[in-house]
Amino acid sequence: MKGGKMKGKIGSRIRSIFFSHWLLKIMSLLLAFALWFVVISTNDPVDEKRFQNIKVSLLNTDLLAQNGQVYEILDNTDILRTVTFDAPRSVRNSIQPEDIVAVADLTNLTVTNTVEIRFSCPKYGDQVQNISGNIEYVKLNIEKETRKTVNIIWNQTGSVNEGYMVGDISLDRTRLEIQGPESAINEISHAEVDVDVTGITGTGKASGTIRLVDENGNEVNRASVSRNLDSVTITVIVWNTKEVPVVYNCFGTLAEDCQVTGMETSVDTVRIAGPTELLNKVTQLEVSGEEGINITGAFEDEMCIVHLGEHLPEGIYFAEKNFNDAAEVKVLIEKAEEKKIPLRAENIQVINVPEGVTCEIVGASSTPLVAKGLPGYMALLQSSTLSGVVDVRAWMEDSNLSEPPEGEYSLPVNVSLLEEQEKISTPAIVLRFTPVQEDEGDTEEER
Repeated sequence: MKGGKMKGKIGSRIRSIFFSHWLLKIMSLLLAFALWFVVISTNDPVDEKRFQNIKVSLLNTDLLAQNGQVYEILDNTDILRTVTFDAPRSVRNSIQPEDIVAVADLTNLTVTNTVEIRFSCPKYGDQVQNISGNIEYVKLNIEKETRKTVNIIWNQTGSVNEGYMVGDISLDRTRLEIQGPESAINEISHAEVDVDVTGITGTGKASGTIRLVDENGNEVNRASVSRNLDSVTITVIVWNTKEVPVVYNCFGTLAEDCQVTGMETSVDTVRIAGPTELLNKVTQLEVSGEEGINITGAFEDEMCIVHLGEHLPEGIYFAEKNFNDAAEVKVLIEKAEEKKIPLRAENIQVINVPEGVTCEIVGASSTPLVAKGLPGYMALLQSSTLSGVVDVRAWMEDSNLSEPPEGEYSLPVNVSLLEEQEKISTPAIVLRFTPVQEDEGDTEEER
């Protein structure tokens, strides 16, 4: 019982301590805050501030130029990632990044080609203190300055519409002067400019940006290298194209009794391009003249290579890029042969036999036809199909015979040959002429 009373008294005392004079305690807190505010208002505390990406300015760089030298900044050490400083609150919020000045004076260049970075804030003077950056030195590469002139080469990009080709691309400047550190200049092989021909017809102009490249075609992009121009004006001429046949001609004299029977070629047509006024005049590409196909003395098939580019008219070009103009030509040559073809009596027609005589063919005494020509045409001449005509009246006139003959005579046979089949000798056939015997009974009756 006594224990319970004791605990009650202690709790009551704690509550009285905690809750007594509560208004006084609140007023004490407010007073403390007011005193702190007064102290803050009457003092100007210094605190730190930070900026990023501050550019370092280099001073007295002309000292290097006077010695024929140039410099390059290494590892981007002229850009400070962070700069920190201390300033009173009264000016701290007013300071801007451009108020912080970071310089590296080349009169302080060290033997290791570094220059200490020094800071200041001229606008606020001594109010800004303890300025520092994330790096302390600018690192330089210093070399002898040199210069040279390089060629400007264009690279075509894109493509023209179907049926067109790029005829000519020209630059208003083809040489570029560059100067800078010797190592950088020696690395540069030439300059290049890209030319986009997409959709161009006729003549078009454009401006192209020049880039410097090494001998492997890799771009050399060094800020220390200067040039006398950054871009060039490009003129692009686009031509029409068309496809034309290739006509191959031979020259020279074949071996005796030989003829050209045809040609086999690897290129029968080509696509060409050029100015419209010239292109319209070309209907075929003709291989002729001394650059043509020489068959002098040939007696069998002749193989040769013809470079079609040598036969292009002036101002006309092949439309296909990197076209291989070497055409393989095989001239087919055959030697003529002679052939004897016997005549068959059943294939010979005898005409204009005079009255008073009959005739019959003495087949065993015929003279064959001798003809010459290429094997293919000679194969067409066969005894079984070779026909002929014997004109008795024409033979009598040529032989000055006024009366029908009697006996056996050799008469020429007219045969029809193709133009490609040359008759070497005229065939003949023997006819036996027999006078017609009159019947006596018939004679008296007629009287």
